[in-house]
Amino acid sequence: PIDDLPHLADQEYTMVARTTRSLVRQTMADLSERLPAMRAYTPQQLEHTAEDIAQIVEFLATALYTDSPDLFTGFLRWTAEILTARGVPSRFLLPTLDVLAAQLKDFTRASRFLKEASDDFERTQDEASR
Repeated sequence: PIDDLPHLADQEYTMVARTTRSLVRQTMADLSERLPAMRAYTPQQLEHTAEDIAQIVEFLATALYTDSPDLFTGFLRWTAEILTARGVPSRFLLPTLDVLAAQLKDFTRASRFLKEASDDFERTQDEASR
């Protein structure tokens, strides 16, 4: 199977998929320090935030498996729309991506996918504010 999917040789998909829970837990902790407003979240808001972060990590893993950064970027655009519809500012996605990037700094493809998604998100936000 590795011959058909040579990009999996780097083991990034496997490592991200296997560590989803710890990535979510650490991201929640790091975001709580970076975004003081999170400390006032209700248990339900914290649960929704953790679910959103888990979906982001799962889609990152899927994008790594398929070697498709566009899949991840598209998912984040959709997530931003959903957050906006819920009345949650989508700008909180950027710190989430930054925190994940810091945790995955040794993963070349994951870092690239996160950077491309962040750049796309910032571009989209800039265009929307014009």
